[in-house]
Amino acid sequence: MNGIPNFFVIGTAKAGTTSLYHYLSQHPDVYLPPIKETNHFAMGDIDESLLDPVYKRDIQLDLARYIRNGMKNTVHIAHVKRKLDYEALYSGVQHEKAIGEISNSYIVCPSAIPSIKLEYPNAKLIVMLRNPVSRAWSHFLMNQREGKVRIHDFIAEVMQDYSASHRGWGVNHQYLELGLYAKQLQRVFEQFAPHQLKWFLFEDFVAYPDKVMRSIANLLGVNEDFQFDFSKKANQAGVPRNRFVNQLLVNSGLIHSLKSIAGERQKSWIKSRLYKSGNELQKIGKEETDFLFDFYQSDIAQLSDLLSFDFMNYWKLK
Repeated sequence: MNGIPNFFVIGTAKAGTTSLYHYLSQHPDVYLPPIKETNHFAMGDIDESLLDPVYKRDIQLDLARYIRNGMKNTVHIAHVKRKLDYEALYSGVQHEKAIGEISNSYIVCPSAIPSIKLEYPNAKLIVMLRNPVSRAWSHFLMNQREGKVRIHDFIAEVMQDYSASHRGWGVNHQYLELGLYAKQLQRVFEQFAPHQLKWFLFEDFVAYPDKVMRSIANLLGVNEDFQFDFSKKANQAGVPRNRFVNQLLVNSGLIHSLKSIAGERQKSWIKSRLYKSGNELQKIGKEETDFLFDFYQSDIAQLSDLLSFDFMNYWKLK
């Protein structure tokens, strides 16, 4: 193995980690594996027999063939179970100083952090935190785009998901659970020293990407004056222009196939025809906001104490 991971971005879902992956991958002194989310250290909490069919389609990858053929294209998500395969993802490491990976499952799957600690006890951990109210709403919009929403009323969809008999990463959506940051970070501090974890705010990342990336580069010990290209925005929110057509494309697997073979220009064209974005998106209403605030209020207060930062005021939730 040419390189040993020395940092992990452990989350959070819908908090800019896909963009972070693309930005960090530009830096000559940073190595990230060609699979953005390997989920390697979370496999102890993932029951593949219960996976949602759409999520199961998301992770379809002939891993052995992918590695054998030289891992030439970037894959967004997979389940890399074997240590041998995980190590193969780092066979391309050359001179890079910062070697890491990004998997959002690590912050929510209880076994992940202890597993990382066992293998890489000196690693640095990075987490991106987003207002949990807007995170949950963005998650709902994403699931509409991906044909994963069962009920198109937000509160009804969220409550049905929260009361599901089978729950877990890839099993149910965990709209609410993914925003319980205090509970998640308490598990991190049980394994790692406080100085090993660095948290960033998604809202700062969006507003001041250069400042945040300089800070991350400094943390990783690489050149912080490197000029990142922020022109490409990854995994932006979008909702279907036609639910029936979108569901048909998703269920048939056609949209998945198109994504895998289309170039960037073709993908942009497809997205513009199939999805609404930007100002066209539905905005969260007061009822939904109040519902989510009631759910998260206690955890946000605990998070503020845990990290010595007034998240309630920063996220304007008071």
